[in-house]
Formats: sequence, C-alpha cells, structure tokens
Amino acid sequence: MIAKTEAACLQDWRKELLVNAYGNVLEVGAGTGANLNFYPDKIKKLIISEPDEFMRKKLLLKLDDSSIKSHEIQSFGMEDIDLPDNSVDCVVSTLVCCSVRSPEESLKQVYRVLKPGGLFLFMEHVAAENNPSRLKWQNRINPIWKRISGNCHTNRETEKYILEAGFKIKQITKASMRKAPAFVRPTIRGIAGK
Repeated sequence: MIAKTEAACLQDWRKELLVNAYGNVLEVGAGTGANLNFYPDKIKKLIISEPDEFMRKKLLLKLDDSSIKSHEIQSFGMEDIDLPDNSVDCVVSTLVCCSVRSPEESLKQVYRVLKPGGLFLFMEHVAAENNPSRLKWQNRINPIWKRISGNCHTNRETEKYILEAGFKIKQITKASMRKAPAFVRPTIRGIAGK
C-alpha cells in the first residue's frame, strides 16, 4: 500500500536513521520487516517484535533472506514490552506510535528497557503542527481513518510524547512524506537519548 512512498523517501530515511543502531537492538512493531536491510553490522543482536501474526509471518520470510546473524522474534506490542529494565542499547520505532493504544505508555516502556545512555531511533507521521488547515483535516478524518487502518491516528503529537517520557531529543528532522495522502504527510524522524 505504501510502496510508492517507500521508494520516494522512506527507504532513504530508514537507511539514514538505522546507521545509528548499535549493540543489542529492539525493534518494536516491525511489521513486515521494512527495516531489516538497513541494520548495520555493528549490532550484536536484534530483538524484533511484531504483535500481528500475519505481519509476523511475512517478517519471518524476510528475516530468512537478511544478513542479520543474531536475532530473536517476539510478539509483544510497544505498550507491554516484555524485557527487563535497562536491557537494550537501542530501540527502533518506525511508523508505530501512530497506531498504539497509548503513545504515552508505549514511550514509557521504551524508556524503561533502554540502558542509561541508550538511543531511541524513531520515524513517525504526526499532527501538522505548523499547518492549521491540514491539522483541521487530520482531526476530521481521524475517527474514520483509525477504524479502517488498524488504529492509525492522523493527528498524534509524538514529539511531545517522546519528551514527556523523559527522553532528550538529540536530533530531529521534520519533513513531508512524499507520495503519501496529505493527511499523513507530516513526519518526524530522529534520535532521542535516555
């Protein structure tokens, strides 16, 4: 469904973001494995979590074809990460915070499992903060959109939630997601530290 958007910008953004991954990495909401080809060799282990069983099946097929040597598959969601406190070096979330039940609780879970000094690598579509007309449309469309698209919200203020969870944003890029519907074009991507 988003193949044109992947080709237009998301693949480049994933590659640029994931070069920062290191050590023991947790990817939450891995979907069908769009990030797998972009992890650097310097990661020790990749813990991949995807709660949707149909997406997880596609993810497993892609994982077999990837160059990732050490990995573990989990089925927990971002809201209930089943890992010990301070246990991973990096957490990766790409286009996930829009569809979790509670972005606030989900990001608290991410903060909890990261080691002190660990990195949260994120890429999310968000509310149009500097475009009142687009934000108005996002708010109007949201009740219907979230019902037909797996709880995806068009108007989440994810940057605010990241900060409220206790993270310090080290790097952030705000850009328009090309070849996507206008109401999901505003994005943020970057690195936050614990």
